[in-house]
Amino acid sequence: MPLFTSVQVAAQSPLLEHRFTMSDEGWVGLGDIAKVSRVSSPRPALEFGYTVDKRNLNLLVHPFEPGVLAGAQQLRLTLKIDTDTAIAIIVEEKGGGRWTAVASIPKEVWQTIALAPSDFTLSRDSGDPVDPNGKLDLDKVSGVSLLDLHQFFVRAESQALQMFVPVVPGPRTLWLSSFLADAKALPPNSLDGLVRPQLGWMAVGGLALKRATAGSPLPLPALEASYSVAATKVGGMLRPLPTGALTGKTSLSFTAAVLKSTTLLVQLEDELGGKANATVEVPGVRVPKKVTLALSDFKPSDDSKRDKLDLSRVKQVLILDISGLTESVEQSNTLWLANLEAK
Repeated sequence: MPLFTSVQVAAQSPLLEHRFTMSDEGWVGLGDIAKVSRVSSPRPALEFGYTVDKRNLNLLVHPFEPGVLAGAQQLRLTLKIDTDTAIAIIVEEKGGGRWTAVASIPKEVWQTIALAPSDFTLSRDSGDPVDPNGKLDLDKVSGVSLLDLHQFFVRAESQALQMFVPVVPGPRTLWLSSFLADAKALPPNSLDGLVRPQLGWMAVGGLALKRATAGSPLPLPALEASYSVAATKVGGMLRPLPTGALTGKTSLSFTAAVLKSTTLLVQLEDELGGKANATVEVPGVRVPKKVTLALSDFKPSDDSKRDKLDLSRVKQVLILDISGLTESVEQSNTLWLANLEAK
């Protein structure tokens, strides 16, 4: 039996296509309790069963012979999960690096994810392979994996981290209805990630995140986040940034509006453990505010491992409502965010 099966079609069509109408297309579950099967209703899909707990780590994996994805300019997949979560799409190169992109997945919704090579961030933690040229080469891809990130957060011993990303342990099911590799290039992504069908942000502190709709105080497209804050409760969102997104930049800007006046913390973190913060006051009653923060004005956070950020290696931005922690405010709020840019 071949390692994988695929539909090879003309150049103007997907280079590789998995629709799960006849077989599992070579996807396998990795982990002690991972279970993979094929279902036909309500649509043909691969069903991946796993559990979020402290003992198990399970991935849905497809191995590839290097060269199979040669010529691809995007990876596109459609999936559904039975719980609100964030998923990592992990791509590994033969003789190269391990690359990751993150997508927020709402409960029980078929979500399309479209990713260009530039949307992925190179993993540079201890033990990660070194990439020889610092960019994702799809012609060298030897495997694609899907990982529910709540499997990492449920292992957190830190109460602070558990407060930031509360996780309900238990069994979960992921359905994958299509996986495509396409030669058609995607438009360049923005730092706010709103030019893709998926949201490239992770919710923090039990926040509910979605695309803003008509009635938003900001011009569309924008993010809309609903949450509550208190002395021991925060609300915010985190976006992994592509490698080099802040290289040569001097400022970070965005437009924000909130339902109730609040204080936002903006934190940048690099791959070396450096963290730096800036704060901004945003007036309430849905009044838009253009925020521009000089990167030189960011100050090291109390838990930073370095005195200065390496802007060429900044890996994520966190935007957090800290009014509950700093001002003992207890309230529900809504934040709208748009036009996150670095210049």
